[in-house]
Amino acid sequence: MCSKRVFNARPNPTRHAIAESALRLFAERGVENTTMRQIVDAAGISLGTVNFHYGSKLGLAQEVLERLSKEVRDARFAEYDALEAAAGDKPVDLRDLFRALIRPYVEGDEHARLLVIYILQQLKLASVGKPELTTASIITYFDEVAHRTVQMAKKARPHLSDADIWWRYSLGLGAVLSAVSDCGPNNRLARLSEGMADASDRQKLVEESIKFWVKGFDT
Repeated sequence: MCSKRVFNARPNPTRHAIAESALRLFAERGVENTTMRQIVDAAGISLGTVNFHYGSKLGLAQEVLERLSKEVRDARFAEYDALEAAAGDKPVDLRDLFRALIRPYVEGDEHARLLVIYILQQLKLASVGKPELTTASIITYFDEVAHRTVQMAKKARPHLSDADIWWRYSLGLGAVLSAVSDCGPNNRLARLSEGMADASDRQKLVEESIKFWVKGFDT
């Protein structure tokens, strides 16, 4: 997903410029800490133009997050389709499945990567009754990914109960998201381990995450 820019299709250049500027600022500052003035200045347009196209900062934020969520879902499903086609009648290897799932959190455009993690944080808020930024479509996109991932994991580990699969999927995802949300040069893991383990090594982070997750399914 993140190897390409978000919003590649440009039905309207002005809307595209606004959305790209908002995506970058939301990723850097969070939606709450980004002002309309900052978006206007970054996009090089007037406040009236933003209001004309999106109505408000909330409307802009919801559309940016929704479109990015759809891209994540579509890209993952494309990878899952390719994995299943290559596997034929056999189950997809869990290592390949989890690598495809983790990829948007680690690779590609840094602003899109950070914003995907931000969306997941918003999904947690929605689950406790604070869904302002989380539209029904965003929830649906990520739920669809979760359900398909669990279905593929179940095929790979048919001896596990549905409940076991869901627990191991959820706990593994939580651990992975904790790691990828702090994988900059000054990450806590590197500090605590005195450099022996460094989450800024993205390739190592992916491989260790996969190893941890698969181990959970094999215990």
